[in-house]
Amino acid sequence: MTVIDIRNVFSERNIELIDIDPSCIYYEEAKNEDGRSELYLLEYNRKTKKERLVMNYSLDDPSFVEHIFPFDKTILLILENGSNSLWLIELDKRTGGELNRRKIVCTGRFRECKALDADHVLICMSSDEENAEVFRKYKEVTDCDCLCYLYNVRTNRKYFVNAPAIARIGASNIELINMAGQHYMVMLDPFADEDTKEHYYREQRWINADIRDNIWIARTEDVVNDIESGNDTVARKCIASADIKALVRYMGNDGNKVYFRAKEFRSNIEKICSYDIASGALTVEVNMQPPKHGYFLIEEKPFRAFSVRNVKGRMCVEGLINSSADRSYDEELGSLVTCMDNRYCVTKKTVTEEDGSSENTYFVIYDTETGKQESYRCSCRLVGENLVLY
Repeated sequence: MTVIDIRNVFSERNIELIDIDPSCIYYEEAKNEDGRSELYLLEYNRKTKKERLVMNYSLDDPSFVEHIFPFDKTILLILENGSNSLWLIELDKRTGGELNRRKIVCTGRFRECKALDADHVLICMSSDEENAEVFRKYKEVTDCDCLCYLYNVRTNRKYFVNAPAIARIGASNIELINMAGQHYMVMLDPFADEDTKEHYYREQRWINADIRDNIWIARTEDVVNDIESGNDTVARKCIASADIKALVRYMGNDGNKVYFRAKEFRSNIEKICSYDIASGALTVEVNMQPPKHGYFLIEEKPFRAFSVRNVKGRMCVEGLINSSADRSYDEELGSLVTCMDNRYCVTKKTVTEEDGSSENTYFVIYDTETGKQESYRCSCRLVGENLVLY
């Protein structure tokens, strides 16, 4: 475990972490100055402990919202205000210089976006008043509510996504994995939320439709090639599926495996399963029988699962997946955030002032071998094996 304590840098500053790599931490800071919205992209060097301004943007229109996607050498910044256009800006991480700046115009109004890799951005648009009839006819044919575009940063070309498989799920249901330098997309295609799915199970005698959840996986390069070729399908593989009698839900990944939860409604049995990207093997990792007087703690990326039980005032932590932890701590330390190195329990506790005027949040790092603990009043973020205090 590596604890990165940068609280002194961000004292009384409102920042959002963007990226953490072995040498630097990248973050954004928004300010309102003289009626203008100022967006600062900054870098903190972990070795020299110095801060550097990467880039500053003055936004005359306060309605603009930023979407930031970090990569090894670049940062993609997208600015949009819910209209039919957006700005895409590519920044060099090292110099802060602009490598690319483009205004992209699409049909409809901005809905969401996601950078699939450093060179490609998926843009999803919703219906607006001007194009309501276009969207209505499009939904009749595809059963999709949004139009999607793929923007190629290198060629500055925009491609309409003909594949309903992408338009149906949109950008928010795509998870990205990098395994040994190869990029993958996990495409989540749930039928509905869990309560609705279970309602349909109870009423299945009246239903003829194919009520189904699917989780697909594909190489990002293959999907991009299919979209740019104008194909109405994309190369993908279904790794989990559940009809009206069950459900499957994505839980996380560790770069090598995709983890998902499967539940059968009739028996009420739930399991965490995994799909190995390299071998294609499906494995049942653990049955999710809720622990008595306790709960499950799931970390999405890298994926880890813990069982946490209260036994006579001690919170007993057992690693279930990707952890062999078997530790405990006093319940007074708060709720578990993670157990790192199978030794350090990181907990979160909120304390209310006696007069009820305010609440303070503390994070505690408890060494289960020595019994030593350190408490921090700050924000905290877990990134891989790094615990960032800021």
